[in-house]
Parts: sequence; C-alpha cells; structure tokens
Amino acid sequence: MERVGPVTGTRPIRLPSGRHGLPREVVISSQRDRLFEAMIAVVAEKGYGAVTVADVIAGAGVSRATFYELFGDKEDCFIAAHDELIERLMEYVTSAFEGEDEWPDQARATIAALLHFLAANPDAARVAMVEVLAAGSRAQERYRVAIRGFVPFLEQGRRYSPRGSELPDSVPRIVVGGIATTLFEEVVAGHAASLPRLVPELTYTALVPYVGHRRALEEMWKTPGP
Repeated sequence: MERVGPVTGTRPIRLPSGRHGLPREVVISSQRDRLFEAMIAVVAEKGYGAVTVADVIAGAGVSRATFYELFGDKEDCFIAAHDELIERLMEYVTSAFEGEDEWPDQARATIAALLHFLAANPDAARVAMVEVLAAGSRAQERYRVAIRGFVPFLEQGRRYSPRGSELPDSVPRIVVGGIATTLFEEVVAGHAASLPRLVPELTYTALVPYVGHRRALEEMWKTPGP
C-alpha cells in the first residue's frame, strides 16, 4: 500500500519562495499542514518529550515567527495536529462503514479501514496511539474522546442482534477499549505496518457479543470491501 501523509492524505505542498501573490488563507493553510506533518514526523521519531519547536519548524520549513503566529506553543501545535489526524481518520473509517449495507459487513469494513490507515501511516499510528499519552492531560483527553468515537459503530450492532436489548450498555465501550489496547501494544512493538493482519481477529472480537461465536467465526474470514 502506498504510504500517504498522515494528516492531509497527500504530501504537503511547498509554496514558492518569495512574492507569489497567493491569498493569505492559502498560505496559512499550507503552513499549518506543513507544521502538522512535521510535528507528526518528529514526534514519531524522537518522542513528544524530546521534540522542540526548533525541530518542528525545521521540518516544516517555516520561520519561528510563523509558528507562533499560528500556535501558542509546542503543545498547542501537537494537539491541533492530533485533532486533524483523528478527523481524517474518522472520515476514512466512516466512509468504509457507510459503504456496506449489513452491520457485520460495516463493522468488518470499519476495522479494516482503521488498520489500513494506520499501516499506511506508521508515524501517525505512533502519534495517535502512543505519543499522545505522553503529551499532557489535554492531549490525553483528546485520545479518550477519539477512542469513544468508535463506540457508535459497534452500538449499531445492538439493533442488528436479536438479543441486543439484553446486552449490558458497557459492551461496545469494553470492546473498543480492548481493540485500542491491542493496537497500542502492536504499535509500541513496531508492528504498525503489519496491522491489517489483525482484521480477522479484531472483527471476531467486535462481532461476537452481538452475533455469537459461530456467526462471528464465519464473518471474520470474509474479505473486507475496498
């Protein structure tokens, strides 16, 4: 799979140097994207605690003055980059979910999309799953919100299951938490690029509370859609 930029889905565009006559909003958007890409790259390489503003602006090719026009400090830039990353990720997995008709297929497609996105962007995977936890309380809360964002995808299984009303309310949250812990361990171990191999097992994990063991086994080996 071709590796793409972790935030924008493409490599950030470098504007021509000197006077170019581009609208200010275009310039600012390009600068923000470049800072986001640089932040994710250097944090994945060095760890959040070791990264400095100088590292980020060097990677982005912008001035220190430009950085502080856009962000208050390193933490502000990191959180903005993380938020943008999660927004793009959620757009990607939501599109996969909505591309299927029946809920088991939707759940499988969502898991496959998540793992392929992270595998194609291992720097982003490390930032979103690991380094965010080292970036302070604000970033940690963003991480918790991001994890909770996956609960509705599974909650819809309650309507699909004939025994959905009997399931405890906490089931989808527990399943999502277990999947998140698995991904954390894989990324820490340096296995982000091979995450798609876990699609069958994580599909089973997501489906079994709603459709039972036998049906979940059947569904886990189906090939997810593109």
